[in-house]
Amino acid sequence: MKSPLVAIIDDDEALCFSLVDLMRSIGYGAEPFFEAETLLTSPNLSLFDCVIADVRMPGMSGLDLARKFQEQGDRMPVILITALPDRQLKDEAISVGARCLLRKPLETQTLLDYVERSLSSERSPR
Repeated sequence: MKSPLVAIIDDDEALCFSLVDLMRSIGYGAEPFFEAETLLTSPNLSLFDCVIADVRMPGMSGLDLARKFQEQGDRMPVILITALPDRQLKDEAISVGARCLLRKPLETQTLLDYVERSLSSERSPR
């Protein structure tokens, strides 16, 4: 059985690599991306099982990425992360198809729980 592959998108390189290391430490594959557009043009896009993306990044935001998957009918699990203290952001994240919105600094176990739940849910084929 293949191990899940998680895309990590954050313009904060240190955090991005830290999350990649976290995913790999539990036996998942993980690849770092520093902008959402790079993931969308990746030849490996169809191989990813889940995306963890920052809400605010230069170029396409994590919200826009989740919205794009939703518009395409792709049920790619997207977990959004943010340092923003905006209460309405959670509702917006859910409305564009994100599985959840987690606040930075991230609680490791909470993130892992959401990743696990996202991986166990159904996803339509690309």
